Amino acid sequence: MLKIYYLHGFASRFDITSDKLKALARLGPVYGHDIDYTQISEDVIEVSLDKLMQVNPDLLVGTSMGGWLAGILGAESGIPFVAINPVTDPAHTLKPKIEPGVDHQGQAYQLTDEVVSSYYPFTHYGSGLVLLDQGDELLPWNDTVVALGDYFPVHSFAGGSHRFEHMEEALRLIRDHVKN
Repeated sequence: MLKIYYLHGFASRFDITSDKLKALARLGPVYGHDIDYTQISEDVIEVSLDKLMQVNPDLLVGTSMGGWLAGILGAESGIPFVAINPVTDPAHTLKPKIEPGVDHQGQAYQLTDEVVSSYYPFTHYGSGLVLLDQGDELLPWNDTVVALGDYFPVHSFAGGSHRFEHMEEALRLIRDHVKN
């Protein structure tokens, strides 16, 4: 059984009842916390590193901004990671969200230019696996292949969406990644 630490995306929250995390839990217990990406990147990284070190996981898994964060934390900690439909250039991707907004739970947030500019590109280090849905409506999957394909194995699935619809099919790839 793998101990997994999951990192969710922007304007989302850790939801152990989601279909994605229920599927992931077939590999082992899944831990996580609510992440506030409206904070400076160094604070997000520090808080997340503290929380995951309390769990001492075997694997980090993250989606979207959480995929970016999984890569950063994996490179820093030496823990293998899986980045699902990851944001590769957060400062660029988050720029249109600079203004007051509402998250997926209906809570207001404020994202500032200072915060957005604190986020840097995806790491090129660590033991990572990148999983993509070709139907991702927010982040073109082929751009991610160009950005990360020289550094990590990348597997893409036909169809799907930014939320990632292929967790069941990805479980074997994830298990094999951690074994290697």
